[in-house]
Amino acid sequence: MAAAMGSGQAAWAAEPQQTPDVTAANQQQQSGGLSDIIVTAQKRAEPLQNVPVSVSAFSNDTLQKARVDGLTGLRGLVPGMTVTRSGAAVDVPQISLRGISIQDVLPSVEPGIGITLDGIPIAFQRGALIDAFDVQRVEVLRGPQGVLNGKNTTGGSINVIRLRPDPSADTTGKARFTIGSFGQNDYEGYIMAPVVRDILAVKAAISVRKDNGQFRNIVDGGREGDRDVRQYTLAAVATPTDRLNIYLSFDRLENDSAIPPYVATPVPDLIAYSVPGYFGGMNSTCLNPATQIVCRPLSDFDKGKNEVETTQLPASLRLTAGTGEISYDLTDEVKFTSLTGYREFHERQTSDFDATRFALFRDKASVDAKQFSQEARFATSFSGPFNIVAGAFYMNYRYIEKQNPSLDAAVLPDTDVDGNVILTNGMPTFSTPPGVAFLNSLNRYRTFQTNKTFALFFQADYDITDQLRLTVGGRQTWDRKTTDYSLWAPVVSPTRDNDAIGPLVGQVTGRAKFKKFTPKVNLQYKFTPDILAYAQYSKGYNTGGFNGRPGNLVTAVQAYEPETMQAYEVGLKTELFNKRVRLNLSAFHNTLDDKQENVLQVVGTTNVATTLNVAKAQYKGFEAELAVAPMRGWTITGSLGYLDAKYKDFVGDLGQGTRDLSGLKLRRVPKWTAGAISDYSFGAGPGTVGLNAAIFHTSRYETDVLNDPRGSIPPVTKIDLGIRYELPITGATTIEVAGFVKNVTNNTTYDGYTSGDAVGTFIDFANPSIGRQWGVSLTARF
Repeated sequence: MAAAMGSGQAAWAAEPQQTPDVTAANQQQQSGGLSDIIVTAQKRAEPLQNVPVSVSAFSNDTLQKARVDGLTGLRGLVPGMTVTRSGAAVDVPQISLRGISIQDVLPSVEPGIGITLDGIPIAFQRGALIDAFDVQRVEVLRGPQGVLNGKNTTGGSINVIRLRPDPSADTTGKARFTIGSFGQNDYEGYIMAPVVRDILAVKAAISVRKDNGQFRNIVDGGREGDRDVRQYTLAAVATPTDRLNIYLSFDRLENDSAIPPYVATPVPDLIAYSVPGYFGGMNSTCLNPATQIVCRPLSDFDKGKNEVETTQLPASLRLTAGTGEISYDLTDEVKFTSLTGYREFHERQTSDFDATRFALFRDKASVDAKQFSQEARFATSFSGPFNIVAGAFYMNYRYIEKQNPSLDAAVLPDTDVDGNVILTNGMPTFSTPPGVAFLNSLNRYRTFQTNKTFALFFQADYDITDQLRLTVGGRQTWDRKTTDYSLWAPVVSPTRDNDAIGPLVGQVTGRAKFKKFTPKVNLQYKFTPDILAYAQYSKGYNTGGFNGRPGNLVTAVQAYEPETMQAYEVGLKTELFNKRVRLNLSAFHNTLDDKQENVLQVVGTTNVATTLNVAKAQYKGFEAELAVAPMRGWTITGSLGYLDAKYKDFVGDLGQGTRDLSGLKLRRVPKWTAGAISDYSFGAGPGTVGLNAAIFHTSRYETDVLNDPRGSIPPVTKIDLGIRYELPITGATTIEVAGFVKNVTNNTTYDGYTSGDAVGTFIDFANPSIGRQWGVSLTARF
């Protein structure tokens, strides 16, 4: 490498200044070596190794061979990234990237990791576990992407690009049928065909995924967490002239799956947290003789079980989306692109948040949301030293959420006639059996919020020399938010009623405005055509807003301010030995100021829940990605990430008094992440055999804000294996039979943990992870 860096001469002008747009394929196979991957991470199509940004890119071929069916399958493939399925709602990913994580599925919480589908940003997380069957590629951009991808991308951006029909191509398609463990029964397929040759082509895709539930109920012996998802897509591409390309798509998602079940984790022990004076455990269910059967000592707490004892009710999610893209070549060197997106979803669900067999805390919720976005931009591809991408962006996002909890009085301590808690040996007593009395309409609320965003952005490249390029960019964002919050008081009843409406406590409204400029400066140097080094400074911006479920009228209209990320990064991208080895390295040092945290604050004489900018955090680490082609038909890819993330300052009240909380560990931040995939194919008879093996590892990390030991996820290593045989039938038609086993060692460590974070709470549960899965599939391609 050193010799190549010293002797090679690379010229920017020697490279094609405009790479053709990608349609049905995003890889150009190199003979005996690694494939060139074309990405659009910088709003123009260009080879991955020419992009001076930390990007992990996966083609449809790679995703299918590794049986990656959605975003959760990317675990271990991207350094510094963890992905699990949230237990709070259906089809919601819980993602952590470079220490920035999606912690809450509430629509008012705008996460610091962006997700785009065909260039359209997804404002809300519901329905974001995107089916990967007809995906062309997935690009994971690590680090702040505030210039070209906008706000709420301090951790990075996940860009999903789907297959598009090509008017100049022949009819192609794919169909797959899969059966497997837990009653898995999946049907997937798409077809792309020209309607008017060279003018118009269409695509139709369908995905139906079902199973009987991946978790066992130890009370009734049944299965929990059943899946029932249907997704439909219609798309068209029109090219009426050589300069004009129009893409339209319509999507419909129908999800009637059960909410992922919970494992109850109440303990009779008093747990001393790492924060002085803070304690947990000794749950109320353990102190009530009528419910203590669900309790177990902390010493017996075993995180290796995915058995549950409560039945989560089916949820209903209906999502409709439309995308329109118009690309027009104004000249051979200037392209105009318009992106229009619309998404609407309606969700209904009833959740059992105590996770016990007694259904102590049921919550009936509904969410209705809409978003409209419009982006217009210009991109140049001049042969000279200067090029630019510039444009404007607008989004209007609004939602209405309603929640109506019902609480069983069994979790409430006994009181005397004056309302004082009755103590025995200094501890509250519990004697109400479950099912006798309920507090219905407990903090029932309705939240209506709107968010309007407008932004102007640009990114310019200037070739200082044939080898040295300077890139500068910036984005100015304006946000306007409103909130309308209504709160009702509880009513006591001998029966549960999740439709009960108590007395109205009040209704309040609030408005807020935010604005932020996010710059970027990048300096890159090409030692040779295959070795590129870069250094970058960038700034990210997570917008402010209003807490969507404060439980009181005061902080419901108290806006919290934006948080900003200052990011520094250096990187090296290399391709060696005639494209048989690809090694990319990066190191970063990021600081998040004005970090938003959910805390308590004193209003008058009462502690009330709110979101405040009370913390500062630092993230630093390094990442490596390696791809090797030892021989024809065999590729090995691997990733390694090290992350040192910690609070630099955090003083607040997390429920047991104001303390210095800076010693806490950030949630969902493993110090080490690693993964590797090996895929080998060889001829066997008239067809081809393929062998795929993958291993993923994450070191220990926390999932509870107070680092409750029950939410500490131990080191996890999972192994997937797959085998396939593809047989040519006639022409381009092939048949493939495949078998796979996921999580071979049956590692069932929890995915997450939720706690009331106080002594005596009745909310303590974990999200179980899926154990070993097996399946066989039959695939036809034509």
